[in-house]
Amino acid sequence: MLELQTPRWIAWSQVVACFFINFCTLGIGNSFGAFQSYYQHNLLDSYSSSSISWIGTTQGFLLCVVGIVSGPLFDKGYIRPLMFVGTALNVLGLSATSFANGYPWIFLSFGVALGLGCGLLYVPAQAIVQTYFTKKGPLATGISMSGSSIGGIIYPVLFHQLQESIGFAWTCRVFAIINAFLLLISCFLIRPRKIPEADPTSSPFNWRILRDWKLFLFGGTALLLNITIDVPFFFVPTFVQDRLKLSPVVGDSLLSGLNASSLAGRLFLGWLAGYLQPLDVWHSCILISSILLYCWSTIGNLAGMIAFVILYGTLVGGLISLIPSSIRDIWPDPSLLGTRIGLVEGFQGVGYLVGSPIAGAILESPASYLGVSIFCGTLYVVQFLLTASSNFSQLGSAQDVTHVGTSGSQERVD
Repeated sequence: MLELQTPRWIAWSQVVACFFINFCTLGIGNSFGAFQSYYQHNLLDSYSSSSISWIGTTQGFLLCVVGIVSGPLFDKGYIRPLMFVGTALNVLGLSATSFANGYPWIFLSFGVALGLGCGLLYVPAQAIVQTYFTKKGPLATGISMSGSSIGGIIYPVLFHQLQESIGFAWTCRVFAIINAFLLLISCFLIRPRKIPEADPTSSPFNWRILRDWKLFLFGGTALLLNITIDVPFFFVPTFVQDRLKLSPVVGDSLLSGLNASSLAGRLFLGWLAGYLQPLDVWHSCILISSILLYCWSTIGNLAGMIAFVILYGTLVGGLISLIPSSIRDIWPDPSLLGTRIGLVEGFQGVGYLVGSPIAGAILESPASYLGVSIFCGTLYVVQFLLTASSNFSQLGSAQDVTHVGTSGSQERVD
């Protein structure tokens, strides 16, 4: 049911705005494999793959962990300042990357500046969709988060084409122009369902959620997930060159295919979660992903690599996009939605920060890609066992449910 106060077009315009935000934030992060391959074989060829991956993981870490701040600010009604400051830092980071010619400057521009900008935008984009939808929440979230998949498809291909024709520096500037255009559209489309009245005497962070052990248990599971989830995004291009002896073009194309598959996963698994429990779908994706990651190092030809990319990408789409809907289902209280999503994203950021550098260090050891495969698969098994032993769907408090019954169901698209 749709209430008159919230026309349907407004609700879906938020999905469009968040689609663009995800395109320009997580989409560029999912494309770091193309940057990693370029840096490893050109500008930063004297650095180890582990050192280079710290640039991308720092950007991903800040994208997530800044949500600890941007989430509570979203709950307080400051989404528009977050949007404009985040847009400025996003564009500035990519522009500065085009001029950076050494590791420290690349780290500061791509890793820190871009990461901070993405972090101010990412969590509010996940939270605002949840405030407009109930049953269609997982699908709406999947559609909005498919922007990251499409960004991950377009950016690597565009990177390769532009880098060969106009050079690396101007490629980064073109990316900055694209992001500026799309994010400014999002700034003007974003419309919070309700703007809370700011209380100057209240703390921007609600400290009582730190006593919620259920939230920390879910966050710990998300941390383990993010240690491993992006490792293939970082190392599929180098795996193709080192193990299959194929060209960088093939590696970048497979990276795009990985993101294309995650697009299908976000949409299909988001639709499926509208009929099943989002947590049940999420749990199943973890188990199947563990099997695929154990098999990764045994792939010896292009056909096997394509199959891996399609299957793993599909599952990753669901693993990422179902988290906000799962949080809303466990804790329906809308007044702290941004804070809870931000805290869980903070856990994810820690996992993202350490995951790929650990994988890069394993890759340079005698264990090589076999060690990376076992490391990732084993952590997924641990996540599966943790979620299997913790029935999150039964953990929502009666207080949360009562609160939503009086205020959380208003103005949502069913």
